[in-house]
Amino acid sequence: MAAALMVATAVPAHALTIAPDSVPQRSEMAVVYDDGTEVDSANAHQPREAMSLAKLYLGHWVLHHGAPEDQALVENMIRFSDDGVATTRDRKYPQAIPETISAFGLGETSYNGYWGDTTTSVSDVARFLQAIRNDAASQPIINGMSTAHPLAADGYVQNYGTSQIKGVQGTKYGWSDDRSVNGTASIGPDYTIAIITFGTAADATSDALGAVTDDSQTAASQLKDKLRCHMDQGSSSVLDQVLNDQTPVPQQVVDAILAC
Repeated sequence: MAAALMVATAVPAHALTIAPDSVPQRSEMAVVYDDGTEVDSANAHQPREAMSLAKLYLGHWVLHHGAPEDQALVENMIRFSDDGVATTRDRKYPQAIPETISAFGLGETSYNGYWGDTTTSVSDVARFLQAIRNDAASQPIINGMSTAHPLAADGYVQNYGTSQIKGVQGTKYGWSDDRSVNGTASIGPDYTIAIITFGTAADATSDALGAVTDDSQTAASQLKDKLRCHMDQGSSSVLDQVLNDQTPVPQQVVDAILAC
């Protein structure tokens, strides 16, 4: 804990700051800034289920080494978190995730013979995303994150966790089969951030937003501000009754509303 707090005090001005000691034990959280600074919760190096966050590792390898027809599937695999595409590529390229682990020094990540059984830490995920975010060949991953569909291929709602932090530009979502573990990894203006929660999607959102220490608005708060300027005073007053600041809102919805 002391180490995490020492790192936090050394962070210069960034688009996002967090208080790592405020993250509940059920969640682990890491932020990696573009200057290399990392701020972690005390358990950020603990391997947990990677869930569909493992598709980031798989997709990167396919984009760099896979056949063109497989590369063409990566963006939608990320956008819709498509298990079928991931399973087929994982079977075709069983070396993909292990080689990605080795190439990026992901010492807290393990491939156990199937992408869905991969374990990782939020530190590994956030560091990996920071390393690839400006890589031209990896842009289908970034594009898929920035246009994540509100509903995944299996129908799961993709609008929680770190995606709800103001300024986030794209998110990859992950959840366990029984929905008892949820995680997200997001890209912001000068940072990458990841959370994995032993709990619901709402728990992941609460823990992510609860750790933010600056004046960043949630996506719901941004949406209300945009809507108010298009409404009369009477209608505007209803907004707070039907939409609270913690309500999950896809960032695409916020971005689609024109500013006044």
